[in-house]
Amino acid sequence: MSFQSIITPEIRARLSRPAGEGGTCLPNACYIDPEWLELENERLFARTWMYAGCLDQVPEPGDVFPTTIAGKPIVLVHGRDGEVRAFHNVCRHRGAVLVEKPCNNLSQLTCPYHAWAYGLDGKLRTRPHFHGADKYDLSKEGPGLAAVRISLWFRSIFINLDGIAEPLEDYIAPLAKRIPHHDLGALRLYKTVTWEFRANWKLVFENYFDNHHIATIHPRLNAFYPMRERSAFVPDGNFLRTEYMVGEPQEGRGLGLPYHPGLTPEQARFSGGYHLFPSCCYQLWPDQLTIFQVFPVAPDHTVEQLHIFMVGDAATDPAYAQPAQSVADMWDELNREDIGAVEWMQTGRRSPAFDGGVLSGFWDRPHQHFANLVVEAMS
Repeated sequence: MSFQSIITPEIRARLSRPAGEGGTCLPNACYIDPEWLELENERLFARTWMYAGCLDQVPEPGDVFPTTIAGKPIVLVHGRDGEVRAFHNVCRHRGAVLVEKPCNNLSQLTCPYHAWAYGLDGKLRTRPHFHGADKYDLSKEGPGLAAVRISLWFRSIFINLDGIAEPLEDYIAPLAKRIPHHDLGALRLYKTVTWEFRANWKLVFENYFDNHHIATIHPRLNAFYPMRERSAFVPDGNFLRTEYMVGEPQEGRGLGLPYHPGLTPEQARFSGGYHLFPSCCYQLWPDQLTIFQVFPVAPDHTVEQLHIFMVGDAATDPAYAQPAQSVADMWDELNREDIGAVEWMQTGRRSPAFDGGVLSGFWDRPHQHFANLVVEAMS
């Protein structure tokens, strides 16, 4: 299927109508068609900034961290010169993946297939037996690794595959403006928790910024901050946000861990949820930051990772082990509660009785905004 065959003039017209007034979201094909996912990899993910990792995953020179972005193998490398770089994780010889798991204290990247070796700056070093048995090519004139554009925001690492997206500072500005008092540089990675959904990646994000489902799916969260006190996520350009003031801390939410440094008592009650289209979600609490990252495997298969960050030594100090684990347990409980709901929606995307939804003008405006962002980015 082509983009035009799925996003027809009729679909565009339905997307343009306001939620609650006949407007709808994306058609079913955008959640079940493999060709549409390939288009997303090419036209959506490759053209913008994508969260790829953090400095805690490559903290020292010689550290290497492989990942997958837009369906493509990528490797983050902390060079001996102190520079953090990103490369396509593929040997220029026969296309073998260079690095399959995180490594430490490397001096070069060596292909496991034919032992081509690259410096941590990506330059070719040697090509053993390239001109025949025991004939080593040491000219270093062959092709080096293909570099990927990279930029940092605090300790977060973002990459841009096509190399022509707006500066990261512009992309991240809507989020930076909302949290000027929080020093995200003081945070360190505590733990990454992983789940799998038999559902499309968009539904994982759509569920995240759906405050409507909290009363039915998340009883513990609803007791902490009831749905009646919430509002819908607010669309703001390529950005969706929800913000509120938290009440008394509880286990897993503000209890027993140090707070972000330098906050006033009022700022220390602030919490915010933010979706950076299309890459990831930042969830800010007084004592933690979590970053949701999704990896589309197939139209109906998504891996989600939640990276949990805590202030300074709280991420590693045994004195904070119990409250830190409570945070991880809370997020694990919350996301496991979501798996059924997300998979229900994926199954429903194969029914001709559903094609875009009947939207609430109060709750579902962010979903329609997200749908329009997808269409605009892929047009």
